[in-house]
Amino acid sequence: MRILVLVPPVFLYFICLIKCFTTNKRASLHKSFLISSSLKAKNKNTEAATPTRTKQKEHRRVKNEILQQLINEHAANKNEESVEDIKREVKNNLDVDKEILEGKRIPRMRIKNTNNHIYASIIDDYKKHILCFTCSRDPNLSNILGTYVKKETNRIVNDGKTIKSAWEIGKIIGRKALNKGIFKVRFDRGRHKYEGKVEALAEGARAVGLIL
Repeated sequence: MRILVLVPPVFLYFICLIKCFTTNKRASLHKSFLISSSLKAKNKNTEAATPTRTKQKEHRRVKNEILQQLINEHAANKNEESVEDIKREVKNNLDVDKEILEGKRIPRMRIKNTNNHIYASIIDDYKKHILCFTCSRDPNLSNILGTYVKKETNRIVNDGKTIKSAWEIGKIIGRKALNKGIFKVRFDRGRHKYEGKVEALAEGARAVGLIL
């Protein structure tokens, strides 16, 4: 009689064990399926992203080659370029603070880069004063930067899209700074990455002797 009394609870216990086993197995299978599907989705995304990444790398490589060619040409023609009399300009310079001329305070070179143009300015943050400024929209630089006809307005504008134009703007802002007695600046590129036209402008300023 005692054995018969123990049979129902034991039977129910085994049924509960079987149910727990089956439910856990289903859950594990479901999880493994989710993991495998997520891995497949990631692989597809990476495969789709690889062509665009390779194109971007090739585009950057071309830009770097152009910039390197400009640097090499400048190094070859460095001896032929005329050196300006910086000391004479510094004596007559009144808008640059004495602490900047003595190197106690370093001004900031601010860069703004758009699709069509690039801008560079050297700012005295202490006095909130712009010491030097140049951009690719300056009509006096059309011979250096080159021009093209804008379709929307049918006007001739300076070509500020290229690496060469940014390189020339960097050289111009560098010479303006040196002529005012500024030999070192803090390079402020803002939200722009250090590549393309921003890199070319910085290298152009360094090529004429400005320390960034």
